[in-house]
Amino acid sequence: MRRLKKINCLIKLFIASLIVHVFRRGLIHENLWLFQEKHTEARDNGYHFYTFMKENHPEIKTYYAIVKGSPDAEKISRYGTTINAESMKHYIYWAAAKYSINSQPYGAVPWPMYILYRFRWLCRKGQKTIYLKHGIDKDEMYHKLDHCNVHFSLVCCAAKREMDFLQSCYGYPPDVAQLLGLCRYDRLKKASAPRKQILVMPTFRLWLAAEKVEYEATEAEFARFRDSDFFRNYQALLTNAELLAAARENGYKIAFYLHYSLQSYTRAFRPFENDTVVIADRQHYDVQQLMMESAAMVTDYSSVFFDFAYMKKPEIYFQFDEEMFRQGHYKPGYFDYRRDGFGPVYTKVEDVTNELISLIGANCRMAPEYIAKVNHFFAYFDDQNCERTYQAVCRLR
Repeated sequence: MRRLKKINCLIKLFIASLIVHVFRRGLIHENLWLFQEKHTEARDNGYHFYTFMKENHPEIKTYYAIVKGSPDAEKISRYGTTINAESMKHYIYWAAAKYSINSQPYGAVPWPMYILYRFRWLCRKGQKTIYLKHGIDKDEMYHKLDHCNVHFSLVCCAAKREMDFLQSCYGYPPDVAQLLGLCRYDRLKKASAPRKQILVMPTFRLWLAAEKVEYEATEAEFARFRDSDFFRNYQALLTNAELLAAARENGYKIAFYLHYSLQSYTRAFRPFENDTVVIADRQHYDVQQLMMESAAMVTDYSSVFFDFAYMKKPEIYFQFDEEMFRQGHYKPGYFDYRRDGFGPVYTKVEDVTNELISLIGANCRMAPEYIAKVNHFFAYFDDQNCERTYQAVCRLR
């Protein structure tokens, strides 16, 4: 079935190219900007840049591709330029777009991105691919994203160390990897005072992800997951009696949110939900909103900690499986958590809970030493990230 879908995808691309270059040639002469994130989402840098364009540059033809009926589709529909992701129209507009823009790699392509990218010669000549990114790069990841492989036209960076890393490790020229800030940070800058809420948000593990991450895991996958160190450690954290007592006494909630690639296992944590612990899922909760409204965060290696630190709120790194993570996931890059991190690093549940109890008692204030690190790391603390990105796109030739 997967092979048939790939063949169908290529057929649709060839048909779309024929339509654009023969029957609707006017499209390839328009200033057409196509936006996308994951096919079911509108909540990251792509969404924020798209809404900026709609509100500040309505004269430009901007479109957003998202699966019809997905949880975020209604957020886009009010602008009237929604394209159903993977539809024939999506293929046509991707083939005709002047700018293909996404917070995920490879631009606003229909499925499957890696195959279609090899056939970019069927698209509009000179099409630019804008990689807004979905987080700050800090680890050495797969090198299929080396500039010599992808030829992105523009990659947005939020810190000089990150920009230098992309240029030196992945070969991005200075005019491609640019210091512009992340578009979603414009909203973080406007965040109001947080609620009494602690956000627990670990990243995924490649060896634990279900075969189909967009669906609930199978019973066999659940059994494997419940037998993992990941599950046992977060079960211990969410059920720690002292932490729950301190949270209740001080009016705090604890929100637990799994990474997109582990959301298949959300049901495994439902038994721990109570008057204090909330098991959040992507269908009902927005990641950025959770971060904006939370007073403190527990994470591990996830780049979301940069967003949280940007708001100068305290965070804890819970790294109980560091050696295994580095062997089976991403290799370390320029960022050392113990040297550069914006909070303490712990490997044991007891240390994490003790630190959280202390933070609750101190009204969740970030320590001055970590505030100084935050100020040194980020290039900008303003609400002009979308504007800088827009100007950079307009300068592309």
